[in-house]
Amino acid sequence: MTVLKITYRLRQTEQVFRKYDTAAGVCLWCQALWDSLADLARKYGLELDEVLASLKIAAWKEEK
Repeated sequence: MTVLKITYRLRQTEQVFRKYDTAAGVCLWCQALWDSLADLARKYGLELDEVLASLKIAAWKEEK
């Protein structure tokens, strides 16, 4: 699933991607909207498991 689809379905996850902007060295929302999570992690040197965990927490909070 792409960054765009994730944030469209779960708006709170946008903040998760913003959190990783500094680590990635770019605005992920500007540069990676069409990337899958695996591609995003690989391209920008992020830990996929960490990003997934952060997204799950944000999704859980949104559902409450």
